[in-house]
Amino acid sequence: MPGLRSAIGHRLREAALWPRLLGDMGGGPGRGRGPKVLFLPSDAPSGASLLRAHEMARALRGLGWRAHALPFQLEAVQRDRLIAAFDPDLLVFQQCRHPLNRAELARGRPFAFDIDDADFHDPALTGAIAAMCREARAVIAGSRYIAQWCREQGGATHVVWTGTPATPGPWPDHHDRAPILAWAQSGPLTYERELEHVARLQAALQARGVEFRLRLYGLDSEGAVEEARRRTGAGDRLEAMPHLPYRAYLASLREAAVGLSPIMTQTPFSRGKSFGKVLGYLDGKVPAVVSDAADHALFFTPESGVVTNDFDTWVEETAALLADPARRAAMAEAAHRDFLARLTTGAAAARLDGILRAAL
Repeated sequence: MPGLRSAIGHRLREAALWPRLLGDMGGGPGRGRGPKVLFLPSDAPSGASLLRAHEMARALRGLGWRAHALPFQLEAVQRDRLIAAFDPDLLVFQQCRHPLNRAELARGRPFAFDIDDADFHDPALTGAIAAMCREARAVIAGSRYIAQWCREQGGATHVVWTGTPATPGPWPDHHDRAPILAWAQSGPLTYERELEHVARLQAALQARGVEFRLRLYGLDSEGAVEEARRRTGAGDRLEAMPHLPYRAYLASLREAAVGLSPIMTQTPFSRGKSFGKVLGYLDGKVPAVVSDAADHALFFTPESGVVTNDFDTWVEETAALLADPARRAAMAEAAHRDFLARLTTGAAAARLDGILRAAL
């Protein structure tokens, strides 16, 4: 009886939140005196919903907020009931992919709008996103490209790069790492131009006699693995990884020697990408070769990463890094230092804290 199980699951999720929310209202150990903010994620706690909603709520609690993120599975009446009970000073809608994340469903409460993908290129979402931008007290964009579009709709827009919790060491020495060339894209087969770029890169490296294994993520079936082998031409060099829980995914990247982040801006949606796919490299001390797109050039320096759209440079630099563990280690250390200062959850929360307080 899937319908009954789903209804029971919704009820249990709602019931589990009551003690925390009521405690923050002053009736229990969770009470506090700071402003109250409630995040409304668009999806399960993974990807952007994890990093820009659930993790942000947790980090803001450390900055004096009474902050929570609601489960995305809640139905409208359940969500409205919990919002009324908590009575937040501010709502934060994380993206518009959830059908309940709409400006009119704020029910007159002040809200901020967080968007880190170019979903406005989807005609089904363009109008809803434009309305969010117009009516939000603050728009929090994941990159300059997204921020520009939101400002054109009239939104008071700020750029906050996606951060991730920094995980502790130790990290494997680069002299001990296998020559794994990783592309940490969760759906590589759906990014046709990027996949073609990776296929060309691995073919060029093979032609040079470079020793490496190409690791792709998000390959959950034998069919997907075979398609990836065929489309990349990697054959037995392909190392297929399924979708992993986030912590396991971060841990797996510590095995990699070099990380790739191609962004092909011929595809409008790809123009909205930012740091999501490089965060794991930075946390795992994996040197990255990335496209000169999104905001990459605002973060990486020649000492901390390779930023280029020139294919020959991709080949030369990737081959050189695979052959030189000492250079890889130095580049990864420089990037990791900047990561701790600028791209952790704590860094993102510190910036978001000021934006949300101003929105109040």
